[in-house]
Amino acid sequence: MMTLRQACEADVSALVVLARRSWLSGFAETAPAALVRDRLAGEFEQEWYPRHWPAMTVAEYGEMLLGVVQPEGDEVNGLWVAPEAQGRGVGTALLRHAERQIATAGHLRVWLTCSGFNTGAARFYRARGYCEVGRSTKERGCGLVEELLRFERRLVPHQPPNPSTSSTAGLAI
Repeated sequence: MMTLRQACEADVSALVVLARRSWLSGFAETAPAALVRDRLAGEFEQEWYPRHWPAMTVAEYGEMLLGVVQPEGDEVNGLWVAPEAQGRGVGTALLRHAERQIATAGHLRVWLTCSGFNTGAARFYRARGYCEVGRSTKERGCGLVEELLRFERRLVPHQPPNPSTSSTAGLAI
């Protein structure tokens, strides 16, 4: 049974590994090699997760972390799923959880950005009702320009929780 729970400080080192593995699985086949080398040589995850874990929700199966999501205001600021758990409903469960948190905070829409190099993630968001509403570019340290896709989805106003709804879901790993 997969469980969603608030991240804790003890998760930080596992979150760093999860994020790096997930990023690589999403970008290795589609991004220029210079971007992949630059990201893997950097310290982004080692700096990000120790500071931001309190805002994150993790999916776990037993002791294994399967994914993480970070809502921030009306944005899904990060969603990563371990490569071995992709395609099994983990990302959808985390995304819907973040959307409920955002709706509970009073927002009527959710947005996120996705790299144009991460074509699998763009397909994932479109399949879950997100519409592309804009594009921008960001110059990366390796001299490449990355296109960022902005997606949005309308939310249903927050409803009180249904007592029959559980925070666990069946999952076959």
